[in-house]
Amino acid sequence: MLEGTADMDHSSNEFHAIKLDDNNPFKNEPESPQSTQETDNAKEDEDVDMESSEGEMKDDGATLLYPNVSNNFPMKTADRLIDDILCDPSYLYDFVSQDTDHDNPTVGLLTTTPLSYSHKRQNMDTLTFGTFIDQLMLKTKYEYKSKSCPTHNDIKVLYGVLLNSKPKLESLDDVIDTPLYHVKVSVKSRKILETRKKQVGITHFHLIEELHPFDKEDFPLFKSDNPKLIDHAIYTSNDTNRLVIIEIFKAEFLDDADRSYFKTVTINNNYQEACKSLQILDPSIIITPPDCYNVLFKLFRGPLSRLTASDGIKTIDSNNVSLNSHVNPEWLISKYSFTKDVITAQDTGEVSNVYTPPDLTAYESDLAVADMRDTYIRCCMELGFKGQLSIKIARQLGTDLLVKTSHALNALHTQLSSSGLYQILGESNSLRFQTNESSSPMDKNFHFINLSCNYYYSDRDIIKNYETISSLDPENIGVYFDSLSFIANSKGAYQIVAYCGKQDIVGKEALDSALATFKIDPNNVNIAEIDDNFLLSIYKSESRVASQNYLTDLKNAARTLAKYKKSDMLNFYIDHEPYHSLAQAYGALEIDESVDDDIIQTAYSIKINDMPGLKIDCDRAFYTIGTKRRSMLLLNYLIEECPEFLRFYGPDRFSYQDAMNILHINENANDEVIINVFQQRWNDEPIVDPDQLLNLKAALTKLGMEKNSKLIGHFLETGTIDPNCLPPENWPTGLNNIGNTCYLNSLLQYYFSIAPLREYIINYQNTTLNFETMNNSIMEQRRIGGRIVAKSEVERSIQFIYQLRDLFQNMIYSQDRCVTPSQALAYLAFSPSNVEVEFEVAGEGNDNQQNGSANRIDEDDVMTDTIAENGTPENPSLIDVDMPEPNDVDMTAGELSKSDEKAVIASSTRVAKISTDQLENALEMGRQQDVTECIGNVLYQLESASEPLSLDDDNEQNDLVKQLFYGKTKQEIIPLNDSSKVRTKYERFVSLLVNVSDHPRDIYDALDSSFEDEYLKMEEYGDVKRALSITTLPTILQVQIQRVYYDRERFMPFKSIEPVPFSDQLFMDRYVTSDDPAMLERKEETRKIKEELRGLRERQQQLLSRDAGGLSKKDTFIETSKFLSSTVLENEGIEIDSKRDMIDHLNGLTKAIDEELGRIFERITTLQNKLTHQYDSFKKIGYTLFAVFIHRGEASYGHYWVYVKDMKQHGTWRKYNDETVTEVNETEVFNFTEGNTATPYFLVFVKDENKDDIEPLKRIIDVANNV
Repeated sequence: MLEGTADMDHSSNEFHAIKLDDNNPFKNEPESPQSTQETDNAKEDEDVDMESSEGEMKDDGATLLYPNVSNNFPMKTADRLIDDILCDPSYLYDFVSQDTDHDNPTVGLLTTTPLSYSHKRQNMDTLTFGTFIDQLMLKTKYEYKSKSCPTHNDIKVLYGVLLNSKPKLESLDDVIDTPLYHVKVSVKSRKILETRKKQVGITHFHLIEELHPFDKEDFPLFKSDNPKLIDHAIYTSNDTNRLVIIEIFKAEFLDDADRSYFKTVTINNNYQEACKSLQILDPSIIITPPDCYNVLFKLFRGPLSRLTASDGIKTIDSNNVSLNSHVNPEWLISKYSFTKDVITAQDTGEVSNVYTPPDLTAYESDLAVADMRDTYIRCCMELGFKGQLSIKIARQLGTDLLVKTSHALNALHTQLSSSGLYQILGESNSLRFQTNESSSPMDKNFHFINLSCNYYYSDRDIIKNYETISSLDPENIGVYFDSLSFIANSKGAYQIVAYCGKQDIVGKEALDSALATFKIDPNNVNIAEIDDNFLLSIYKSESRVASQNYLTDLKNAARTLAKYKKSDMLNFYIDHEPYHSLAQAYGALEIDESVDDDIIQTAYSIKINDMPGLKIDCDRAFYTIGTKRRSMLLLNYLIEECPEFLRFYGPDRFSYQDAMNILHINENANDEVIINVFQQRWNDEPIVDPDQLLNLKAALTKLGMEKNSKLIGHFLETGTIDPNCLPPENWPTGLNNIGNTCYLNSLLQYYFSIAPLREYIINYQNTTLNFETMNNSIMEQRRIGGRIVAKSEVERSIQFIYQLRDLFQNMIYSQDRCVTPSQALAYLAFSPSNVEVEFEVAGEGNDNQQNGSANRIDEDDVMTDTIAENGTPENPSLIDVDMPEPNDVDMTAGELSKSDEKAVIASSTRVAKISTDQLENALEMGRQQDVTECIGNVLYQLESASEPLSLDDDNEQNDLVKQLFYGKTKQEIIPLNDSSKVRTKYERFVSLLVNVSDHPRDIYDALDSSFEDEYLKMEEYGDVKRALSITTLPTILQVQIQRVYYDRERFMPFKSIEPVPFSDQLFMDRYVTSDDPAMLERKEETRKIKEELRGLRERQQQLLSRDAGGLSKKDTFIETSKFLSSTVLENEGIEIDSKRDMIDHLNGLTKAIDEELGRIFERITTLQNKLTHQYDSFKKIGYTLFAVFIHRGEASYGHYWVYVKDMKQHGTWRKYNDETVTEVNETEVFNFTEGNTATPYFLVFVKDENKDDIEPLKRIIDVANNV
């Protein structure tokens, strides 16, 4: 099949006198047979000659028409051109159109230099190339002889489409709106030149602006100003002048009117109208878009199937059922040259109206016909591919289709592959196909794109590409050299590496400029004599005060100097210097700054394995994060993965004396002192130089090696102190688990760390006799938790304190690293305080009581916080927080006999008579208890055994426990119609309860929900406002996070692991009762902000909500506007007054919704940011976090431990996990990763002025007595 080749008169001398200007790519074309090129060609082939004997110029097929095309820029390879084709629409409409007219972008990828878009490539959408395999069905590839040289030159043409092969569509109506573009690739090959001139390796194609006159004859249809084109380009190879013309067209069916024919509403309307005039049609049949694609494909394919003018024209009867039921015939007449004719049957004389398609057989002689034929081919391809896509979508949606439609569309043999493009470009035998390799991710890397390379290219071809491109674009040779270096590193290509090494040149101008940037006069210094350390010191000093622009110049100058001096140290420092922006470092590793150190290590490893060419960038990012976090683990890992760090920051660079000077210690310092000084400098000193921490680490490493210190060695490896390397007196004591008591152990360690409470317990000496000799009236009046304390409770409480005292003394004075709580202590802690316990008299024994460890039960504890149903806690008001009434416990008769209430305890600690069954029952009770119940039980016993310091008005006992742990809240019920009738209630609290079910952003948001004013309706007062505030704050503030809720659908409890972020500081000013006008004003302002936020979110939801049909308000306006804009109503004869006004009004409403949503989003962002900083100026009442209780697992099982902060040891966090006490990084404590089942459930803060009361490390060991 020949592309339109209009007859031309070649007998004239029209090419003999061609004069070519300087901008013409073929300006140096030989004009006489005496030229060297033509002489050589004549010798090689005597049958061809550029000039006839009469002097007429002819295309002999053996002469390069573009001899100097290798000077044209850009140069691209076939791989680059094909990738450009696939990405061109995305580039045009996602990037270029941002700065130009979206509908008429002018500069596409095809003619753009790769350097201009290489960084954007990874963000472009790559479309799929599709074409027809069955050429009998639709001829989409063909070839024909050249007009200028039919003997030796031929042209191949390939038609195809670009589309998203896997679009996410919600309906069949969306298919026609799916972007699709047409591609036409024409390649002219010159057989003689392909045989004689073809070079080995990857072919280079160079852009040309216009065709040689000989080539213009062969491509009469190519018009660069064709309005349907979105991009085009002409390339020719430098060796054989293989000509490539690439044209990318818009879709054929772009108008709203065109697309409406493929919409369900229009299709159904057309069909129902057809049913009225064609009785043969069944109105109940549903016609779908696939049916229309199928019918129209046949209509457009019909004229293409005629091969010659002698073939009969197949007309379509005007009453044709398929035609009238699927499309408006007038559309074919107005747009696609169909005609409506009247014909008379020869045999019957019957007159009928028919639609006659255009005659496309004269395409060889008529350019207009050839152009129309191209249009029909594009229409068929578009209908075929969209028809097949509609079949696929219908299948996904479960839509029933006509069998014949499915069969017809599925029978179209199409192919989604770029192989046809490689074949027509003559690259089908490339290494890409020989090895059958799929494309590499590196092909999209901007360095590869800059050099128009693919990963599979040989080293020779890559170097050839670099030399060609850098010679054509010398101004950017530095960029191309960087790309070549990157490719060498990423491929491990030693040949390219060696080649790059030979290009090591620094010009004098660059060197002088670099010295001037370093404020060194190049005329007064010999650069070779300048020490590298001196240059590095200047760079560091200038970097601290440099602006961003100057910093860039400084870095470039440093690289130049390092290259000239061949200084590995300077090069390494500059290459690996941390990013100035921490966010940039996290972005380079593609991680969030909230992740733990181990996640950072994993991300770094994956990144450098996937993209080894970016290893230095990853090193920099990792170095930045490790330095910012002051993480020993991260810096250790960096040195392990990048040994060059060890070369420049290893211990060998310092002497022993240098190391001591760096750490500011003397030679008499022991290992613990050295680590203590190191920690202080590591954690507290501001970081002035990026390598400051590495130098400190190198100095400590040197001392550890010289001293052969295991303690220092372990510290350097982990960043934590190994307690096994320390004397016992320098590390807290662990607690053995005597059977499912891990959360009790955590609680005991927590109480031990509170110095006033610990000292009180250790010095406790009371007996029941003391209480009997006290003022009876006071003892009878005193209340704890609102109730009278029984004498039996006093006795067991005294014994509980003695058990606790013995444990605390063991924790202080024992030389062991862990001790075992007594079973009596566990029993008394878990069993309710009203359960009487019998104690042995002097000399009496109990075989069941062991001071050692019981057989440990392997089952984990159950997390049994107070369960809330449907996400609502049982006690959300936070006001009923008095100590709970003890639960009744069924006791077996005779198990516990009553002690004589008047018996005097002769010794400090007496053994409780507890059977094995009783102990197991108590431990089981502990597993089922709410953790706060155990806390309440412990505190109740501590208070019961304590003398009251005073009594409140309600006779509630005041003591050390109250001073440390209890606060008071004030609840006010304020009638809205009479604010003078305020009802006030004061209540004590031992902890504040916050709910995860409210989805708080952080701990403040959670507390805000608890203390937020609440509007209620009461029978007595009507509408009221309930206000809650704190009147008295405790020294130790405990916050319980409600995590266990009850699922009524599954009839089981569940644990919420939603993170509630918190920090090491908490300011309570906003929650305290205050008459400060500024605070009251800020609270009112906050209330209004939250009220406005609620209103904005409700309005946002209204605008974005969708109806039953899945349409939002905006979608409804848009679809209605499209419907009114279409010709459907006109076709139906329906006229609407002021339709244009209605459309404009609907478009205005659509725009108004977009604008309103934009305003709402901006306002919400502003208000949320303001809310975050609303109380920044109210920070007088500060608390510091010092204990975090953790539960790992689910509601029905899990394990507990506690983190405790040592304020006196540089804020060190330790993890108390039963017998194991280890130092941890604070990132482990503040781990708010989604999905983490190890969740905080109890937070403890201490008033800032009482931070010295927290003393987790208390050990006194008499070494002399232990020897």
